[in-house]
Amino acid sequence: MVNVEKNINKPECIVCKTKADFFLIKDDFNFYKCSQCGLVFVYPQPSKETIANDIYSEKSGYQGNKSKTLVGTIPTLKQEKVLNWLSKQKKGKLLDIGCSNGEFMWLVKSLGFDVVGVELNKRTADIARVNGLNVFSGFLEEANFPPASFDYIYMGDLIEHVSDPVALVKEVRKLLQPNGQVVIVTPNLDCFWSKSTFLLHKWFGIPWSSLTPPHHLFQFSTGNLNLLLSQEGFGLLLNMYDRPPRLLYELGSLHLLKQVKIKKTIFSLVFMIISFILYVLLYLFDYILNPLLSKNNSVIAMYKVI
Repeated sequence: MVNVEKNINKPECIVCKTKADFFLIKDDFNFYKCSQCGLVFVYPQPSKETIANDIYSEKSGYQGNKSKTLVGTIPTLKQEKVLNWLSKQKKGKLLDIGCSNGEFMWLVKSLGFDVVGVELNKRTADIARVNGLNVFSGFLEEANFPPASFDYIYMGDLIEHVSDPVALVKEVRKLLQPNGQVVIVTPNLDCFWSKSTFLLHKWFGIPWSSLTPPHHLFQFSTGNLNLLLSQEGFGLLLNMYDRPPRLLYELGSLHLLKQVKIKKTIFSLVFMIISFILYVLLYLFDYILNPLLSKNNSVIAMYKVI
């Protein structure tokens, strides 16, 4: 992505409409941060065509390791928390937006819910369909669901991937029944891990693992996520949090091994080793502190139409 001038044509925050300031560059993508609500986002945003044809296409290899059979699916901790919550709710029709190969749909269906999915990546959507699930391939608005079609909508690690979260939330509001509920799972910047790893970036120049373009275009915190949903007619029911992030995923997000292969210098190798050591030490510290922390790396937020 071509860099833009940092101090010219500052983009507007989609949540609070404040002009955002240049924040940092990662993998040639410019990130801006709202000084009012703290939202961090890529600017300029990729087009829908780029998202569909490049970032999440079959040829991109995105989610190429997904299981082809859903029998015996074991829920992640995040999914388990949502499933426990759903098991206490009245049964109804649930839409899973960004359903991938249908793992979560499969688990929700076993609870007695009527489930429908939407998935942009055709390969993973095909896996869900082969396993007997009802999944539409494409963008949500292309599915043409009638208004008030669903009692529940689930967006698991999705909202950070879309180029227009406001339009997405508006569409979700339209598709939900009166008193319908939406569950949003997304990385949370307002946590010890994200704040401390940002300091490693600021002090030592280590790439910030919390930013993973071009897949994650927006990075929310609980505060600005709640603000966005409240502005679109939702009230917060409950916030839950996931355990610390996966260490291997965080180390991979630094992309330092790639730099070693490109530069082939002793400095890049030593820098990678030191960066990995600092991340491992910080991860262990975060893991030990986890029981004492009120917030963590991922937020699981339940909202109700009001």
